[in-house]
Amino acid sequence: MSNQQDLNYTTILNCEAYRQYQNGNLYSGIDLFSKVVLKKPNDSNIWIELGNAHLKNKDYEMSKMCFDTAIDLSPDNPNAICAIGLYYFELGLFKEAKMFFLKTLKICPDSEWGLLNLSLTEQKLGNVLEGLELYEKREKERSLLLHENLKLKKLKELSSLNNINKESEILIIGEQGFGDQLMVCLYLKKLTSLGFRISYLVNEKLYDLLIKVDDLKNVKIIHKMQEKDSKKFDYKIFSMSLPLLFTRKGLDREAVKICTDRKSAKLKINKILDKLSDQKIKVGIAWSGRATTTRNSFRSIDDIILEKIISDNKVNFFSLQKLPADFDKNIFIKYKNFHNCEKYLNNFEDTSAWISRMDVIISVCTSLAHLSGLMAKKTLLLLSYVHDPRWDEEFNGCLYPSLKIIKQQKINEWEDCLDKIQNELLNHNYSRRNVKKSI
Repeated sequence: MSNQQDLNYTTILNCEAYRQYQNGNLYSGIDLFSKVVLKKPNDSNIWIELGNAHLKNKDYEMSKMCFDTAIDLSPDNPNAICAIGLYYFELGLFKEAKMFFLKTLKICPDSEWGLLNLSLTEQKLGNVLEGLELYEKREKERSLLLHENLKLKKLKELSSLNNINKESEILIIGEQGFGDQLMVCLYLKKLTSLGFRISYLVNEKLYDLLIKVDDLKNVKIIHKMQEKDSKKFDYKIFSMSLPLLFTRKGLDREAVKICTDRKSAKLKINKILDKLSDQKIKVGIAWSGRATTTRNSFRSIDDIILEKIISDNKVNFFSLQKLPADFDKNIFIKYKNFHNCEKYLNNFEDTSAWISRMDVIISVCTSLAHLSGLMAKKTLLLLSYVHDPRWDEEFNGCLYPSLKIIKQQKINEWEDCLDKIQNELLNHNYSRRNVKKSI
């Protein structure tokens, strides 16, 4: 093979490897990156990517070896130094992680990943205000997931609510994932109660749900916007900047009234529920998020743990998520009390309707947890040992009153959460029976 052919082959292989592990196919990604490393053993960036793939696969020893190799090849490579910091972060060693993120920023002050990871690390260390202020330095236009070309640079960004004319028109730009944009509803409710005139630009998949939220009737929900439309606004706020705005003001942890009276959704639900002749409690469950999400492998529970949860035949479980590509659907045949609702979940309105009919929701850190929390449904949130700082007590105002956290006590071990889940379901079932007897 000629040098040019070899280069092309390596480039193609590298791209495919990246695509594989970014989509959650970790073993395929690791295999392909390993082949790339053989072709380009002195390329520190390839070693970083291989290390990232191993880290997502929770093979900490191999990931550290890859990152160390990258450092040996290129001691001043900020990406390699940041990767080492990420390794320590995922182990819950936040002080060590902070040192490497600071070193990353010393070499490359504009490192987006350095800033983001340092922000999260400061929050995990309890320095919430410092962490949120660091988060403001992110390249926010790149995190929109809405309109990549919507910059709105002529609009002044609002950094304080003090002394703002209540007649001012404020645009809140939704960013990041669906759960993040749902969480913002708590802040919108507070902003409107303070008298501010708010428009909220959301992902179009959330639009039909949010325009029917009673508590947001004074918020204009939009999902399309052109640069020219921004002229009527006085200020803009990126949605994930709202936690910083309210750090000192506080936030009422109240449910948001979400309309679930969608006839088509109710008919679909009744079609399934009417077939159930038993009186078992109904539990909606989501055990994984989108495979493309950076930390999905850490927040998700595997099939073995899922089976241990749904093996409780005193409970009817309902899958309220899109099924992972590699999920074995035979599990629905094996467990007659586990019901696949995927074909009935076409939008967030459908999901909210299902939530309203459940007794309890069990969810890892996904949009289902946020939606259920907003609806004041009893929710058991399963959190990994290292999790998003918004769920920590130090973080101001982002937990929901009806939500109970069940957190790993040891890294990557869900077993210690099982007894807590079962006790919660048992207690709920007992309470339900007592209510029926009293009636």
